Amino acid sequence: MPNLEAVHDEALRSAVDLLDDAAEPRQDGWAVRVRGGGGDVVLSVDFEEARQERATTAM
Repeated sequence: MPNLEAVHDEALRSAVDLLDDAAEPRQDGWAVRVRGGGGDVVLSVDFEEARQERATTAM
């Protein structure tokens, strides 16, 4: 697995992309979960973090 920072960056990009596809406009909870080789969740990005990232990059 690449380093955790790179994995987080890619998961965050994916979560931002999901914002437009979310079933509900203000979806809450996790958007993307990344699992390690053993199947355990190694990180999670929620919709709020994705909205904050989108707002930051839109400026």
